[in-house]
Amino acid sequence: MRRIAVTGTASFLGARIVRRLVESRGPDAVVAVDIASPPKTLAGVRHRQLDFTRPASDQQMLDVFREEDVDSVVHLAFFTNPRRDASHAHELESIGTLGLFAAAAAAGVEHVVLRSFTAVYGARGQNPNFLTEDWPLRPNPALGWACDKLEAEQHAAAFARRYPRMTVSVLRFAPLFGPRVRNFYTAVFDRRVVPVVMGYDPLIQLLHPEDALAALEAALARARGGAFNVVPKTPIPLLTALHLGDKLPLPIPHPLAYAAADALWAAGLGGAPGAFVDYARFLCVADGAKAERELGFVPRFRSREALTAYLEYRHPRVERRAAEVHA
Repeated sequence: MRRIAVTGTASFLGARIVRRLVESRGPDAVVAVDIASPPKTLAGVRHRQLDFTRPASDQQMLDVFREEDVDSVVHLAFFTNPRRDASHAHELESIGTLGLFAAAAAAGVEHVVLRSFTAVYGARGQNPNFLTEDWPLRPNPALGWACDKLEAEQHAAAFARRYPRMTVSVLRFAPLFGPRVRNFYTAVFDRRVVPVVMGYDPLIQLLHPEDALAALEAALARARGGAFNVVPKTPIPLLTALHLGDKLPLPIPHPLAYAAADALWAAGLGGAPGAFVDYARFLCVADGAKAERELGFVPRFRSREALTAYLEYRHPRVERRAAEVHA
């Protein structure tokens, strides 16, 4: 039996896609590859322990692919939040992805699905309303969190060119937002007072986790190569989202916003470095037409619905008040 290997199975998406695959294909058809064991609810799933930051991880991965007869890989071993240990993050995401593709090519893996993020486009004042997959990837060089994802994509593109028999699907996800999601973006909506950039109200995209899982399943089923934006039906203005969440926006001039974020990050108090302010200031909204056309993926939820689902889960009183106001 040829199997599907899933990396990053201790992550939010990783554990859930493994569960979906087990339900549809059986536990013996899936290999969980992670330094941590899969959740106890996934009893019977094959598990291979591997640390992508170790020097010999590429050889270990090659052994896993060959011994488990893997024909498809879903690579989800990426951080969803900025990290202060930048060197560790770089080893995991950029160097680890390079080793994974080298092992996949050597083992004759037929299909690799790589998780990426729409943040790799970079938030800039020159961005069009909707970014297509052929738009240049230009994240702020000071934001290592996004640059590591960009390097992972570059490794994927290089191996796709060098090994045309290996299909490489890159899914650029909008920020996940919904029940049980915990990341940098949900942390912002857990606060009562939220700093915003004075004079700016960019559109944002919030992707419901059910749509993210459906996109992964569609990518595995269709096995189409290339990059695909995985985004919700419609975006929402940032200030509207904060209003729906009953938040108090605190406008800050943009020069001060960057400096304050950097200072808080350096002190260990902030959730992200100053370069992340770009995404609260400029557009970074992606177009999802290609995924619908080539993968057959049609999102079920709008950004507003993903936000509402999160508020119902995490802040039910706030959501009830918002529903009463708009009734």
